[in-house]
Amino acid sequence: MPDTASVLEYKCPCCGAALAFRQDAQKLSCDSCGNSFDIEAVRAFSEDAGAGESCEFSWEEVESTPWSQAEQENLRTFQCPSCGGELLCDENTAATFCPFCGNPAVLPGRLSGGLKPDGVIPFKTGKEDAQKAFLSLCKGKPLLPKDFTDQQRLEKITAMYVPFWLYDCTGREETRYQATRVRHWSDAKFNYTRTDHFLLVRGADADFSGIPMDGSSKLDNAIMESIEPYDYSQMVDFDSAYLSGYLADKYDVEARLGEERIRQRVSATIDEMLLPTLAGYASAVPTSRKLNVRQGKAKYVLLPVWLLHSRYREQTYVFAMNGQTGKMTGTLPICPKRSAAWFAGICGGTALLVTLMQYLLM
Repeated sequence: MPDTASVLEYKCPCCGAALAFRQDAQKLSCDSCGNSFDIEAVRAFSEDAGAGESCEFSWEEVESTPWSQAEQENLRTFQCPSCGGELLCDENTAATFCPFCGNPAVLPGRLSGGLKPDGVIPFKTGKEDAQKAFLSLCKGKPLLPKDFTDQQRLEKITAMYVPFWLYDCTGREETRYQATRVRHWSDAKFNYTRTDHFLLVRGADADFSGIPMDGSSKLDNAIMESIEPYDYSQMVDFDSAYLSGYLADKYDVEARLGEERIRQRVSATIDEMLLPTLAGYASAVPTSRKLNVRQGKAKYVLLPVWLLHSRYREQTYVFAMNGQTGKMTGTLPICPKRSAAWFAGICGGTALLVTLMQYLLM
């Protein structure tokens, strides 16, 4: 049965129309009378506005502020019947299709359980910015299908607050390498080569703050990492007013499940720190690595992302843009007809060049 509970809606103090968050002004704006308001002012005006809270918790036992009864009644989720994606929305969100799979049928559902976000980075880019970035990514691609950048596809670019875990920790790594130094010289009779072998032991400590990992199993971690970094200095305490006019996904990956991925990122970073200490050797091959990650903590936040899931020849192509910085990533399809024509042109040009060279050399 569809959920008929009331949905949180911010009213304009002047005319009573619905307010939506505008990334350009960083305020709640009224499309009816044109006025804009600070979130704090609207929160004070509205009896139903909820105050943001923050906390920290460890990987071993995640603890955070639970949703209050009033917040659970005022927020709802929409569940896609195709992929099962849960999208946390308010009444201003236009849920006409699922940004995860492109399904146009989205069913309403009730929010239940879960933790309230500790913080949120508001959107700094608009839909036109996302569309321009997508067109820029497609520009100059001769093998791209002609209709891949049509207006209908551009309109499906959707703004979403994606759940992320931000990890703080300290890493200590000790790595052993088999290294060599090679020296060459010669005399009147022979050329000589001398190779010296070494066992190198290197270690480093590093403190890490805010290592991100998306908390949605429906999004590719590699894609989310490719649009990093975010500027955490612009993060604010969570307030549901920031969700006005946007989709927001609820996390379904617990913080403790990201520990192995975080260890990989910590190890890769420390490896880069150790590279300068290997200068002067012809080769240095790691033979063992011992990593210790301690003092691990994680907090739950929402980060802004523009998403486009587009299907071409029964395959889904995913594009994502950092809603704060505008960094875009994605994989483009190849038109078979254009590819064949391009290949034929290359082969024909090569054959013509070979014939011309043969003629000139006769």
